[in-house]
Amino acid sequence: MSRSLMISTLAGYPMNGTADNETDFVYGSELQGRGYATTTDLVFGYLTTLVGVVAFAGGTLNLYLIRRLKAFRNAFGFFWAVRTFGELGTDITFAVYAGPLTILQTTNIPPTLGIFVYQLSYTFAYIQCVMNLTIALNRSVAVWLPLRYKAIFNKKLCIFVAIFICCQALCVVTLYFIFPCQHIGYGPRSYSNVFVKCSANLVRDYSMLAYLLNKICFMVACCGTGVINLTTFCKIMYIRIRAKARYNNKEFKRDVRLFSLAVVQDILMTIIVFSIIFFNNGQNLSIVGVLLSYDGLILIYIFNNASMAFCNPECRRFLFPSKSSAITHNYTTTIGGISSVILPAGLPTLPSITTASTRSR
Repeated sequence: MSRSLMISTLAGYPMNGTADNETDFVYGSELQGRGYATTTDLVFGYLTTLVGVVAFAGGTLNLYLIRRLKAFRNAFGFFWAVRTFGELGTDITFAVYAGPLTILQTTNIPPTLGIFVYQLSYTFAYIQCVMNLTIALNRSVAVWLPLRYKAIFNKKLCIFVAIFICCQALCVVTLYFIFPCQHIGYGPRSYSNVFVKCSANLVRDYSMLAYLLNKICFMVACCGTGVINLTTFCKIMYIRIRAKARYNNKEFKRDVRLFSLAVVQDILMTIIVFSIIFFNNGQNLSIVGVLLSYDGLILIYIFNNASMAFCNPECRRFLFPSKSSAITHNYTTTIGGISSVILPAGLPTLPSITTASTRSR
């Protein structure tokens, strides 16, 4: 095989250099609707719009809770807010573009618009994915080095990490402009992101760049997060067995609870990223393939938001205050020289002040 033929084959073109059906080729046809909406189109369109709106509302609620609750005014809360910011960007593209386009099945979508929306969504999804790894590392430090936690995750470091990840996401997206014929966009007829062919004689029906980036994300972010979580879990088990007093500490229990939520989220995210790699932006996916490789991403975001709002006692007490929470935190009674507090079930332990009784001589 000659060198020119080898290069042509690797690029995805036929070895004979012919252009089959070149006269029928329309750039960006994969991103166009069918001109009319079927029942399946309407179902997937309304579903995509609904999950996008619900995820956006949940993300907004998360940011509100992080802003209002003192428990999240730390590095963990900051990183969670940045991750939520990434989720919100993707939620908007689902609710405003992908869902309505699937319902309308418009046939005059500019290819540049479809490609831009994908790249915008990918940028935010990249931020969310890498922040998962950052949050796992943050929880690991909280368990392994609790006394040095605040010194390590100071304000300057947190801001630097957030800016670095955002800049990194923009740099990754620019690769689509450097390497030719790698673009992807949302296909309303396929209900998922599809490869955009750049010429009629292109044999390759997938983006090599997207496939490579997704594999790197899976290996670094997903697998890396899994390794970090495994070491954190080992430390938690060690503390629980060898130091029960430390395990019963309120702050440590909160760290364990947040770690457990993060583990479940990471497992689900790993499944979704693996599905994206497996289906590889194909055009004729099954219903399961669409739900896992496209809508599944937003469903994970909804789970993340719900777990934050409803699986944390601080958030539940703030969202659903009970009558018993009206007890003031400085209410104490002194019996026999020992200050005590009478609390209803379910409330956290309140600080108490012990006073020494004076005996008459």
